[in-house]
Amino acid sequence: MGQFEEIQNIIKNLSPVFKTEVIDLSKAFGRILQEDIFADGDMPPFHKSAVDGFACHSEDLANELEVQETIQAGAVPAKTVGKNQCSKIMTGAMIPAGCDCVFMVEDAEMTGENNVKCTNLNTRKNICYQGEDYKTGEILIHKGTIVNVSQMAVLAGVGKTKVRVSALPKIALIATGSELLEPHEKPQPGKIRNSNSSQLISQLQKMNFNVNYIGLANDNFKELTRLFTETLKNHDIVIFTGGASVGDFDFIPEILKQQGFEIFWNRTGMKPGNPMTFSKKGDKYVFGLSGNPVSSLVQFELIAKPVLYQLSGTEYHPMRIKVPLSFDFKQRKADRLILIPVTINNNGEVESIPFNGSAHINSLVFASALMEVQPGQTEINRGENVYVRPL
Repeated sequence: MGQFEEIQNIIKNLSPVFKTEVIDLSKAFGRILQEDIFADGDMPPFHKSAVDGFACHSEDLANELEVQETIQAGAVPAKTVGKNQCSKIMTGAMIPAGCDCVFMVEDAEMTGENNVKCTNLNTRKNICYQGEDYKTGEILIHKGTIVNVSQMAVLAGVGKTKVRVSALPKIALIATGSELLEPHEKPQPGKIRNSNSSQLISQLQKMNFNVNYIGLANDNFKELTRLFTETLKNHDIVIFTGGASVGDFDFIPEILKQQGFEIFWNRTGMKPGNPMTFSKKGDKYVFGLSGNPVSSLVQFELIAKPVLYQLSGTEYHPMRIKVPLSFDFKQRKADRLILIPVTINNNGEVESIPFNGSAHINSLVFASALMEVQPGQTEINRGENVYVRPL
C-alpha cells in the first residue's frame, strides 16, 4: 500500500470532534446534517395530474365525454365524474375521485361546447399517484449528509425550517515565507505576491467553512512559534502554507514537535505536493501545506478537505470519473500518485494544458480537472480511460 492510500485510511479512522447547532433552513446549504430527515406526509399528497388534459374513467375513453368542470392546480374537484363524463384538469391538480386516466389536451377533440373525445386510445394514465415519491415517515436524507441544492428543496418540502448541523470549526490560515508580499503590494527583487491564501480561502468557502486569515509570517523560528501559539488559543484548526518541507527555513515540522503535537504524516506520496504535515494535540489540529500554489491546491483537495469533513462528522466521497485520453502520456519515474491539471474537451476527452510543475499557477486557470496517474504507470495510450477529479 502506498503512502497516499495509507493516509486515506488514517483519515477514515479519525474521530469526529464537532459540536452541533440548529440553524435556519436558509443557511443550511453546504452544511453537514446531524439529524435524519423524515417525510411529514406523502408526496404527492394526493393523486395529481401529470399533464394538462381531461380526467376520466379509462373504460370511457372511446366514448364522447361530457366536461363537468375545469380543475386548476391548487383547487379541489367540486363535481363527481360519472359514466361518459370527464373534467378538464391542469398539470398538478387533484384527480377527481374514481378517475383513473388523464388524456392530454393534444389528444383531445372538442365535439361540442362541453363535449370532448379522446383521439389516442393508447394514452398513458398520466397520473402521479399519492405517495409514489415518498411516504409519511420515510427517511429522505440521512444524518451526515452535506446539504446540496436538491436537498435544500427536500428540506423545504417537508417543512424543515430549522435544521441541526455540525457547528463550523474555527479555522485560522497563516502564510509563511519571508519572500511573500500581500496582493496589493508590488514585488521588489526577491519577493513574490502571496497567491496561496486567496486560493485556500476560496477552497474553504466552497465548503461553506469560515476562515480567519491571520496574515504573513517571516521565516523566523521564534516569531513563527509565538504567532502559532497565540493563534492556536482561539482556533480549532490552523493551516500553514509554506515551511512544511525540509529546507533550512522550513520550521513548521520542528515547531509542531516542540509543541507536543502528534504528527500523522509529513509526506503524501503525491506529485505535486509530497511534503505536507498533519498533526494533532488534544482537540487541536494543524495542517502544514506546500508554499507552491498547485501543490497546495492538490494537497487541500485530496487530503485536507477529506480530513475537515471527517472531523466535522461526514465521510467525503470526491467525484472521480473515467474519461478517455486525447494524447499519449509518458513519464520516466512512476513512484508516486501524480495529479496533472487538465481540461475536458468538447468530445469528452482529457486534453493536456501547459503545465511546468508545482509553481505553475497559471495552469490552474485553464484546468477543469486533475488527472490521476497511478504509481507504476509510465505510459498511457491515447484512447485509454483515466480517472479525473473535477475541480
